Amino acid sequence: MNKFSELPIGESLLRALEERGFVEPTPIQAQVIPLALEGHDVIGVAQTGTGKTLGFLVPILHGLEPSGNVQALVVCPTRELAQQVGGVARDLGEALGVEVALLYGGTSLAPQRAELEAGPDIVVGTPGRLIDFLGSAWFRPRYIRYLVLDEADRMLDMGFIDDIVRICSRVPMSRQTMLFSATMPKEIAQIAERFMLHPETVRIEPERVTAEGIEQVMFVVPERAKRDALVALLDRQRGRKVLVFTATREATSELARALRRRGHEVVSLSSLLSQGNRERALAGFRRGEYDVMVATDVAARGLDVVDIDVVVNYDLPRSAEDYVHRVGRTGRAERRGEAFSIATPGDRDKVTAIEKLLGAPVPRSDLPGIPSTDLGRSRRDRAGGGGGRGGRRRRGGRTGR
Repeated sequence: MNKFSELPIGESLLRALEERGFVEPTPIQAQVIPLALEGHDVIGVAQTGTGKTLGFLVPILHGLEPSGNVQALVVCPTRELAQQVGGVARDLGEALGVEVALLYGGTSLAPQRAELEAGPDIVVGTPGRLIDFLGSAWFRPRYIRYLVLDEADRMLDMGFIDDIVRICSRVPMSRQTMLFSATMPKEIAQIAERFMLHPETVRIEPERVTAEGIEQVMFVVPERAKRDALVALLDRQRGRKVLVFTATREATSELARALRRRGHEVVSLSSLLSQGNRERALAGFRRGEYDVMVATDVAARGLDVVDIDVVVNYDLPRSAEDYVHRVGRTGRAERRGEAFSIATPGDRDKVTAIEKLLGAPVPRSDLPGIPSTDLGRSRRDRAGGGGGRGGRRRRGGRTGR
């Protein structure tokens, strides 16, 4: 399939797609949509940003029938991703008379209950809030014909696997199920085996793991120098839009306070914030009211800010795939970007996994005035089978302005 016009879909849906600039499908869309239109359960394995949303929305919008009941349920790991998916569904659905309800935590139940009472055709929500409503007088799942698990590996990482099992168990077995994920850990494969019927699997391997326009640099410092390294790095990035990733919610607030003391305009983003405060934080960051956002991995996927100049991994992520998602927050829309990582000797295994996925070492550099160290050698290297840290050490490497 080279164009959406080649699909056996209704004229209204095709026109809605074309009016919004969707003419040629992405690779994941070109393979998933025909299978889904034929009624198959589908597993789509592809990186974030490859167009998975239309991959499941087009078949759903084509197959909906007027009923006044919820016919499709899309489960997303975060509020931001639910809002993003819901926004696309509402935009396309408006042209087709399709109603969409958004259900996510951090905000009052009452407005969302009102959305359900209005009889939407599609519900997009996060696991916890869906569990709040599922089976209530306002949300009866027995008419659901389509179930989508979006970014399934992220839901696993966030501890939602039991909620996913509960949701899948409550939706009619006669449904069509579509599961999308950047990776397929064994727990997600088990979910697919348990709740999907002879699924067709589509895998899209990226031409490049990270965008060509992103320059990546790693600083290896002692643990005690980590905070100083971040401050020194950000002092060199003044006037640029920077996204800093941390491992914990508590660290976002702590680092934000420390950077404010250095004169940076900083906002933090984590699940500790209410939904209203999160939306205000994102809006301020987009408008340039803050030059630095400190965030947990809640911002790694579904964060709709296209002009981020720099990503900093203050804490390296648990998985190499998450490194790719974080780095992918910069260098978007044909822009150039920079991604810096601050590693310590305890991060050796994480760095090894990242560089294995990238297929190349991340270039090393030093920060003036900050002590540097080495990650040490792996067991294989100590046995004489490898090349140490890998990559040429650079001094005074480019660190932006």
